Amino acid sequence: MAAVIATIATLAACHRAPEKSADLWLGGDVNLGDAGKTQLQDIASMVQGAVGIVNLEGPVAERLPQDHLRLWNAVPALSELSALNVRVAGIANNHAGDAGADGQEQTARHLRDNGIVPAGGTAGVAFLPVNGMLVAVTEHDLTQKVPPNLEAELATARQHSDVLVASFHVTGPPSYLPRPELQRAVEIAYHAGANVIVAHGTHALGPVERRSHAVIAWGLGNVVFACDCTQEEDAMLLRVTVQRDKAVSAEVLPLRAGIDNRRAEPASEANAIFDLLEAIGSSKLSRQENRASF
Repeated sequence: MAAVIATIATLAACHRAPEKSADLWLGGDVNLGDAGKTQLQDIASMVQGAVGIVNLEGPVAERLPQDHLRLWNAVPALSELSALNVRVAGIANNHAGDAGADGQEQTARHLRDNGIVPAGGTAGVAFLPVNGMLVAVTEHDLTQKVPPNLEAELATARQHSDVLVASFHVTGPPSYLPRPELQRAVEIAYHAGANVIVAHGTHALGPVERRSHAVIAWGLGNVVFACDCTQEEDAMLLRVTVQRDKAVSAEVLPLRAGIDNRRAEPASEANAIFDLLEAIGSSKLSRQENRASF
């Protein structure tokens, strides 16, 4: 009888439905200004239809007076994000208040009108159903250091989701080395159960790391920036496949960021980006032409 039960159990395991998975892509700083619908179209082939998550630098608003550096994104420009299957946009960053005190609420409303869920700031956690799983996306601005309630917020988001993506915006001079506040925030996120952890804001690349249940990108760099207020063109997209409580695969997709209204496009020298990432302490990369897994 024991042998029969064991055989039945084995057959049941063989016919068990495969575990659900979701493909995500993550990009760094996106500032669209009032540019046309061409800044992002060249990266569609890179992300291959995965669900997109980006940091939207600056509010969605009418044109802002340029009496000092202020960033904004025109409402019609959001169609570029929708066309790339961007489903979540972080709005917690050091330019979130550039359109005034109610700028975040207006930005969140415009994003939702375009089928994009806002994350961070007044919007809180973004919950996104993807292929039968619930993905939670958080975004926190570290400009004023690590929020005191970060651990509790992330633990609650993880408790109510299958997968947790934690995104951090950090300001400071471009540097390949993570700032102390980012190091602390990443450790908190990892121990809270985050499966994908990314950083952006200094406009510079950072190492990529695989650690147990999580993958970490310490600096994604820019995607597009409508002004010439940053000159950092070396960047990357992160494409990951996630299952419940784990990241099962991750790829670096080298990018030439679109600065001052230029198009973002695949980097022409992908190996130079890979060499840089490994030189600054990344996990070992397995290279396949214009992408690398880790």
